[in-house]
Amino acid sequence: MATPDKLKLTAYKTVGGKESLSTDPNDSYVSLVNPETYTINYKVNLNIKEVPGTSGSDPSYANTPPPTMQFDFLFDGSGVLPKPSTLGALSSIPIVGAVASAVSGLISPQEDYDVMKEITKFNKVVFTYDGDQHSPRKIQLLWGKLIFDGNLTSLNFNFKLFKPDGTPLRAVATAVFVGSVTDKLRVAAQKDNSPDLTHVRQVTEGDTLPLMTYKIYGDASYYMEVARVNNLTNFRNLKVGDSIKFPPINK
Repeated sequence: MATPDKLKLTAYKTVGGKESLSTDPNDSYVSLVNPETYTINYKVNLNIKEVPGTSGSDPSYANTPPPTMQFDFLFDGSGVLPKPSTLGALSSIPIVGAVASAVSGLISPQEDYDVMKEITKFNKVVFTYDGDQHSPRKIQLLWGKLIFDGNLTSLNFNFKLFKPDGTPLRAVATAVFVGSVTDKLRVAAQKDNSPDLTHVRQVTEGDTLPLMTYKIYGDASYYMEVARVNNLTNFRNLKVGDSIKFPPINK
């Protein structure tokens, strides 16, 4: 059976105003072991107006923020887990991998897994401030069929095991990423009918200006203003294929 790929994080770079995944090996980080679980959080923000003297209110929709994903990343230099990128398929089997790692180390000694050095590499990809972009970089999480583009919003390290001198041997990083999407993709996905935006619609069979106005604003009474903006002298005779502009309105 094929060994599953390790979860990989790769930072984006911006060159000439265009954003793309970096091909620099130092801009990628591969997890020591794959996570056992991860969490996706969705949220809807509502406007809740509290009226004095009442026991409830009618909340209205405000917006839907992008989803967040939470992962735990393990950094382990205790020797229980095999060193990364040395054992191939055995690296996914902790006990067998540890034995194989010890045998491999006798044959060709390798540098010890340094938890703090690995954390520094990890932080460089997901957290470190980038002077060119004036912010930490957007990253892509890739694990099998899971592809998630986003930015780090929080990062917490829990150190669990130490050498006698206090050097960490094991740490777990809990990282939360918020999804990232370009404005063009966001508008295409939402297909907004918001009255706060300008919309252009093509007339289709059966359309009337009051009906089209109602679909945009939720109120057909604005059709005269739409007719004025579009210089329509006879709004009752719309032609199929005509483009009608619906401007922002102040209700």
